[in-house]
Amino acid sequence: MRKRSPKVCSSQHEDRLSNLPNHIIHHILSFLDAKYAVQTSVLAKGWRNLWTSVHVLHLNSNSFRSLGRFKKFVVAVLNKLNHNSTAGTFLFSYRGRIDDYLKKRVIYFASFHGVGHLVLDLGCKRPPVSQALLNCQTFKTIKLKNATFTTSFGFSKLTTLHLKHCLFSLVSNCFDFSDCFPNLSSLSLLGCDFTRFKVLKISGPQLLNVTIRSMWYSYGGLSKGCKVEISAPKLTFFSYKESHVVDFPVINLPSLQHADVDVFLSYEEENKDIQCLLKFFQGLYNVQSATLSYSTIQALNGVPGLEHQQSPFSRLSLKLTHPSDCSFPIPVKVAKYLCNGSSTPDTILVK
Repeated sequence: MRKRSPKVCSSQHEDRLSNLPNHIIHHILSFLDAKYAVQTSVLAKGWRNLWTSVHVLHLNSNSFRSLGRFKKFVVAVLNKLNHNSTAGTFLFSYRGRIDDYLKKRVIYFASFHGVGHLVLDLGCKRPPVSQALLNCQTFKTIKLKNATFTTSFGFSKLTTLHLKHCLFSLVSNCFDFSDCFPNLSSLSLLGCDFTRFKVLKISGPQLLNVTIRSMWYSYGGLSKGCKVEISAPKLTFFSYKESHVVDFPVINLPSLQHADVDVFLSYEEENKDIQCLLKFFQGLYNVQSATLSYSTIQALNGVPGLEHQQSPFSRLSLKLTHPSDCSFPIPVKVAKYLCNGSSTPDTILVK
């Protein structure tokens, strides 16, 4: 007797992925690099334009074999999204020397398409940031890497430039983040160049996190003798890494919970640099926990008469970072300074 072949379940040929609601598909695509998100347009007719409505746009030059191909891809994608953009998060990373045209296209898209969360890495040559970026009021989080803040912005005859609520004074060489981004909750400046300014001001009523890292003097960062003023009533996390000491004349962080500090103080530093270092820690007086690098501990240990300085901290737990897997002892005078006169080891967490 002839056997009947088993029936193939129709569900095996069903396109279950396409049957998902669009908001779930968009959520899945938001985890993909734009290169692969665009490639999903060939899966089916209904997928042709789904990627254009993704709320997270990733553009990374590392996904391409050549920077030329990446540039063409970015221009094509941004042209497609120019009139149909819902991207709430925009991430752009460039590994080489970005040209002016591509930089302008990227910054224009980030500034005029309602982007709320921006991650921008402009490459190895730190090109200048245009005023369009500073005019945008929609940013809630900003992470800038390898960008240069200049004093001109194309207005060679101006002495003072008002960018909406942001005051940018060429006379005092002061850059002020204060009112540029009223809705900003997180600001990260990584490897950015502020050497043209004598004063950097960071403040905001909604700021929760501020990170200033990898600003090495020989490659930009903050100029020697620069003054940094930071004031944020809701700030809970502050990370600061610099290869030399700068002056913090204003530190107003009443809600600060954790600080991550990595600074360096050479033996040739002048007395004013030592005072700047102590002033910096005094500004963190109410922090609850801190992560300090080995170089930071060494800098404090090199302060003459530290054992006679009054500790600015009332309650502080520490975690120490170091370049090797070996723990290192904390000098007694540093421990007393950091722990309000107590050298008991149970107040210090050693990583």
